[in-house]
Amino acid sequence: MSQEKKIEPFKKIGLCFSGGGFRATFYALGIVSYLNEVQYKGKPLLESVKALSTVSGGTLLGVAFAKAMQQDGYNFKNFYHTFYETFKPGNNKLLETAIAKLEDDKVWKDNPYKKRSLINAFALTYAEMPVFNGNFEHFENGKIKQLEQVCFNATDFSFGLTYRFQNRGYFGNTPLYKNYQKQVNALRNKVELGDVVASSSCFPVGFEPLVFPDDYFKDQNTSEYKNLKGLDVFIDGVGIMDGGIADNQGIGSMMLISERMDDGLDLIMVNDVGSYKMKPWQQDNTKIGKSSTVKKVINKVLQYFTIKPLYWLTLLAGLLIIILNNLSVFGNAFTSLYIVGSVILGVGITFTVLGLIASVIKGFTLSRLKSIFKKNIPEPLLDDILTFQKLDIDLVKRMLSDRITSASTMINDVFLKQMRRLNYDLFYSKPELKHRRVTTTIYKLNGQETPYSNGTPKYNDAIKPKPSKVLQSVALTASEMPTTLWWDAHDVAKNRMDALIACGQFTACYELMDYILKLKADNDSVGDDLTEINKLYDALEKDWKAFNKNPLWLV
Repeated sequence: MSQEKKIEPFKKIGLCFSGGGFRATFYALGIVSYLNEVQYKGKPLLESVKALSTVSGGTLLGVAFAKAMQQDGYNFKNFYHTFYETFKPGNNKLLETAIAKLEDDKVWKDNPYKKRSLINAFALTYAEMPVFNGNFEHFENGKIKQLEQVCFNATDFSFGLTYRFQNRGYFGNTPLYKNYQKQVNALRNKVELGDVVASSSCFPVGFEPLVFPDDYFKDQNTSEYKNLKGLDVFIDGVGIMDGGIADNQGIGSMMLISERMDDGLDLIMVNDVGSYKMKPWQQDNTKIGKSSTVKKVINKVLQYFTIKPLYWLTLLAGLLIIILNNLSVFGNAFTSLYIVGSVILGVGITFTVLGLIASVIKGFTLSRLKSIFKKNIPEPLLDDILTFQKLDIDLVKRMLSDRITSASTMINDVFLKQMRRLNYDLFYSKPELKHRRVTTTIYKLNGQETPYSNGTPKYNDAIKPKPSKVLQSVALTASEMPTTLWWDAHDVAKNRMDALIACGQFTACYELMDYILKLKADNDSVGDDLTEINKLYDALEKDWKAFNKNPLWLV
């Protein structure tokens, strides 16, 4: 693409849907539903969407929408209704069903190829849902309709790169595909869509990785599977996790998609429910007392894992009662004494055996821990580490708390936000993408101050009216949704699902108006008829006024 070349802004559109649980899923549903509502040159803008790149929660919407578009008799309103009804509060059984599968032994006997884990329980649940069932064959080149390219993003744990489930280009990434195209392509269309959704959305800490190809193919006796599994890079399996680890907005994949297309995409819309904001990390301020040392606590616990004299005395007491009663020392042999003696003997034997087993386990565990310490801690530091046993238990708890909470903040906030900045820097530094990019963010219209607004949020003065208080309230409700895959009572009370959809709709409306105004200000770059662009702007402006009166009118 040349920077000077005039563009037709809405001819070929690519949509990116970020990660963020249900917050991302239903914000994305709002985006596509509004694109289906607004017309350009006599047809919905949604019909100009030629590419999808999705991550995590955005992949739930992306897979279901892309699959629906390939089906005979596709109708967007029918898809919208089906997807809405599947996940609305009261109907959504995703978490409940996944937990039930995890606990059900029969599920894992029926699916022995899958490791018993929470993420695989979710994968099996997704696979059974009508909106997700089927495999990647839905997107096979030559069969796909309207959407030319789809990419559902995950991250691999062998090379630390984006792992792309896509219908064109590398299926996976360079080191996991380039030299193994034949083996990977033999299986790519057999990957279940439920596994694709699970792979893209298994966020760190909450889930464990899926393993490719082990967890992905039920029939592992085929020559295709054996050929792939026999390769060095796949022989031990490749961990696959949430796409947000490498690129939570799917920007990198969409830029590659645009490069593969003739003349590229005319407009890339990045729809993002992530944020630059984070809750500051707070240290643990627990006061340090003199309660007990680590050594004392450990010794107190370990003393239960041994054979105590009391166990032997109980055993001997029971045995003595039985023997003396049998010798008629008490006059006659009483049945009741046999029963009492047997019970006491049984208790003594039980505790003695358990103590013996516990002692063996304790000895093995301590030996193993010492071995691990010696193996993983440099010898010069070993004595220092071992002196921790002298520390007060409250101090150790505080040290552990600070490490755990700071590590969690690093993984789920600092790292993701830094990756977000880097990807946006890349996206907005490309001169060839000038006038070909729009970013809609869930928080844009919520009326809250930001570090970048210096007080009052900044809006385009040419767009009238300014966001109303009721519209800002709905946007705030949407943007405050936590990253979950369920609705809690608070979400239901706030009508969070509808707020998310509405927020996607009116934010798309606003950002398209802003885009057109900037495009017209530099009309030397526009190769399309401005009359049609003006008609589109008028339609957007009409909807914008309606959204400000009733933000949920289109939901």
